[in-house]
Amino acid sequence: MIDIHSHTVHSDGSSSVLELLEEAEKLNLTLLSITDHNSIQAYYELQNSNIRNQFKGEIIPGIEITTTYKGEIIEILGYGFDLDMMQQFLNNNVLTFEEKQLKEYELVKNRYKDIGVIFNEDNIKFNPKIESCRPAFAIEIKKYPENYKFFLNQESITTTSGFTRNELFNPKSPLYVDESSLFPSLETAIAMIHLSGGLAFLAHTFAYSPNIASELLNIIDNYELDGLECFYTTFTKEQSNYLVSICKNKGLYMSGGSDFHGTRKINHNLGTGHGDLCIEEAIVENWINNYLPSFKVKKI
Repeated sequence: MIDIHSHTVHSDGSSSVLELLEEAEKLNLTLLSITDHNSIQAYYELQNSNIRNQFKGEIIPGIEITTTYKGEIIEILGYGFDLDMMQQFLNNNVLTFEEKQLKEYELVKNRYKDIGVIFNEDNIKFNPKIESCRPAFAIEIKKYPENYKFFLNQESITTTSGFTRNELFNPKSPLYVDESSLFPSLETAIAMIHLSGGLAFLAHTFAYSPNIASELLNIIDNYELDGLECFYTTFTKEQSNYLVSICKNKGLYMSGGSDFHGTRKINHNLGTGHGDLCIEEAIVENWINNYLPSFKVKKI
């Protein structure tokens, strides 16, 4: 069993690198990738043998780069890249985690003031070093029934993730906020991965608003993706089968993972997702075999 989509405290996960590796070892994972948002700092920690040796399986360098498509937030997973080259691209093209959170706060605050959303700015409390302002905004604006008219989807009123994906990131929602200025373009994100020697995969197609799923073939035809994340915690079998069929028809690689965030994302358990996720090595062997021998983070 493998899991090549996971997060640590170096982005928005709650687990340290050591804790993540210890959990992966307990689960007997054979392949792991830490795909922190816009950060590869976990891999510099892995140069410490006391940490790396806690996991007997293989590790392939990974990252999840945030970008946008037609104004909507999407993410690109990169695997098998050169660490130092990727770090240079990150330095030149990507805001630090804290910088991004602070700028996002200003964008959301100003947009919602402009359209008349009711909220008390003093109640929007978050630590930009480790978290986004979005959950705090979701909690605050839901306090006022007068704001319900702004919601495109009623599910968004009851779940924070629904608010983020269905409203704030969805250009069709009155609560949409254009955050494209915060991220590299889709072309740049893919180029960062390729120029660092890696492969680029579209992350969790069906975790976005339905707009992205409907645009999937256009994205594939117009951008140089190498593959799709076909197996994911929240995907149905039908959704996974659909993505697998596209990969086969388009000659794309496949990947999969839980999107583990520790306690920061409920029921995205490492390796098993909601409990029944079980990703076999066979889905990735046709590209892992080419990249893992030279790019894996070796034990020291």
